[in-house]
Amino acid sequence: MRRLALYPLALLYGAVIWLRNRCFDLQLFKTQPIDGKSICVGNLAVGGTGKSPHVAYLIELLSAHFSVQVLSRGYGRKTKGYIEITAHSSTTEVGDEPLMLFQNHQHQAQFAVCENRAFGIQQLRAQKPTSLILLDDAFQHRHVKAGLNIVLSVFDQPMHQDLLLPAGRLREPMSGLSRADAVVITKCPKFDSFDTEQYAKQFQKWPIPVFFSRYTYRALQPLGKIIPYVQEVLIVSGIALPEQLNEAFAPDMQIRHKSYSDHHVYTAIDLKEIHHFFDTFATANTAIVTTAKDWVKIQSLLSPKDLQKYPWYLLTFELEWSDQTAFNQFISAYVVSN
Repeated sequence: MRRLALYPLALLYGAVIWLRNRCFDLQLFKTQPIDGKSICVGNLAVGGTGKSPHVAYLIELLSAHFSVQVLSRGYGRKTKGYIEITAHSSTTEVGDEPLMLFQNHQHQAQFAVCENRAFGIQQLRAQKPTSLILLDDAFQHRHVKAGLNIVLSVFDQPMHQDLLLPAGRLREPMSGLSRADAVVITKCPKFDSFDTEQYAKQFQKWPIPVFFSRYTYRALQPLGKIIPYVQEVLIVSGIALPEQLNEAFAPDMQIRHKSYSDHHVYTAIDLKEIHHFFDTFATANTAIVTTAKDWVKIQSLLSPKDLQKYPWYLLTFELEWSDQTAFNQFISAYVVSN
């Protein structure tokens, strides 16, 4: 019912997006192709498609052979302009996901944030003219054009069944895929549980490859007090789709959530409330579980005493591909020929 009520606004939004894209297509608004090698990882929908894990995968895939630079907008930061990320950066300065990527891959790539992608690219190119630039979430930022554009879409939120904002989650219609070079369907269930070729048919209008990825969760990593056996978890997260984290645990696991809005900025009061809630039901086998994206903001708020008292654990994962060789060869074909 709500989607129906918002449909007129979605039509108005769609008209604005169509006009904007048409102006770029007619070169009334200028698009600057990025010199050298560049790959953009973006989406047509808002949030939660898994851009950061796929950027991380590309860093690991390419950093052994290329000098890699990563440029993000820095969503949620309290600053503006171009900022290079260092060991002294905070989430309020550069955003949670860019800082998370830096902490995990600082020896493999250079990281920066800038809301003006063209200016940010100029700054990076001035330092390393022959680097490979990875753009995190810049598909709609049409003032620049990457050499290779990869669009992500969540498996259980098919584009062809979605609507434009605010009635749905789409930033622009599926016709935007005409600017893409590949689609990656993310957060898939086990690959033997569905037909990839059948699913890919929704994209057959566009002559581009469709790849499939999913998360394979690793064992919980202790961050504070260690408990002998985890039988129950409190998942603390500020991400777009928190319920999807349930897939990391066995079906018989007792799961509770303390969920916040995407990119939530945690405070000392939040941590006090989390611990109080935990104390109301926890047993000796209950763990507090959070994501890497959340941990970069939470860790500075926890005292040594807190970590001794409360069993905080980190939930991490790696990407699994239905055809990893095909995806890697697709990326290799671009970087070798450009």
